[in-house]
Amino acid sequence: MGSVRIQYTLLEDGAKIIGIEGRASVLRVPERIEGKPVTAVGAYAFAVAAELPKAEKEEETQLSFVPVVPQERKAPPKEAEGFAVEQIFLPDTVTEIGPYAFYGCTALTLLHLPEGLERLSDHLLSDCAALESVALPQGLREIEGYAFYGCRSLKKMILPETVEKIGGYAFYNCRNMEQIHIPGTTWDLGTGLFLNCDHLRMLSFGRCRHIADLISVLNQELHLTITFENGETAKLLLPDYQYEYIEDTPARQFHQVNYGTGHLFRQCIGNSDIDFRRFDELFYLTRREDEALMVLFLVMYRLEYPYRLQENRKADYLQYLKEHFLWAASYYISMGDLRKIRLFAQWGLLTAESTAALLKKAGEAKKTEITGFLLEYEHQHFQKKKKTFDL
Repeated sequence: MGSVRIQYTLLEDGAKIIGIEGRASVLRVPERIEGKPVTAVGAYAFAVAAELPKAEKEEETQLSFVPVVPQERKAPPKEAEGFAVEQIFLPDTVTEIGPYAFYGCTALTLLHLPEGLERLSDHLLSDCAALESVALPQGLREIEGYAFYGCRSLKKMILPETVEKIGGYAFYNCRNMEQIHIPGTTWDLGTGLFLNCDHLRMLSFGRCRHIADLISVLNQELHLTITFENGETAKLLLPDYQYEYIEDTPARQFHQVNYGTGHLFRQCIGNSDIDFRRFDELFYLTRREDEALMVLFLVMYRLEYPYRLQENRKADYLQYLKEHFLWAASYYISMGDLRKIRLFAQWGLLTAESTAALLKKAGEAKKTEITGFLLEYEHQHFQKKKKTFDL
């Protein structure tokens, strides 16, 4: 049985967790101590400079409580006592958590944050390298700087619609994060939010603000979903690019040389608006230089979300689909994406010959919904009506 001693101090309206002694794989903080609700967690309360290995098996944790003078920790203990913490459950009575509260909990995979929490303090989860996901309180208003610094296993972050402010470098070194949504209520965004987020691909923004600054550190392929003030939505693909610095010895200067089309598409993205006309003009370049699947996504995004799409550019995108139709439709059939096949039909791209070919592919892939749709479409549009004669 694991033994953990919770250090606390009493406040006027509740109790505050100051620190813990001992470690256990699962920690469940009670709602009350000495009859008072636990309302706060102090700085560095669960932090540690270096954890011991994980427990071989989960054991029941025995809690004891130690009152201390009301003075918060200013640094984590140098070494942990006991096994690494993997799960922490905080009661919903908690409304305040101090900075660095979970710093260095490198084995932490599950954290239950209280529903009434409105602010994530700075460095709150720094170096929680095993944390893959965290459910944020629906009333959350502010994420302070470096809150998720070094959360290398964090993959997806959906911020509540109540978030108004995100401090600088909040997601710095979240190297495996793949997707994030920033709501339209967020008006204050710090610098360097996505620095070293090497795997971040899917970004959605509730408003078109600060986007250029946020993506300036990302040179990988990006899929952007942006909602504008009028409520309309655009979806864009920005190809990747690489760069290096070449020395100009006589001039004693370094020049950046870019490889790939991505840097040109990024020049179309501003902090408060997007040059869609220029973006669509660059299509000739990406279809010539980028891989086919990337080009297909770019085309489908612009046709499916045609915000400020001019008719001549729409015709260019549709022509590309016509020239590569069987390949494009076969890809979406293999993915089981009936919605895309319906769009192809809506855009008038299905012919009698291509429908027959796609029916064969859908049957071989055992995509029954797509097969049913294509059969119905073929029946309605291509089957010859039987001739009738009046006697």
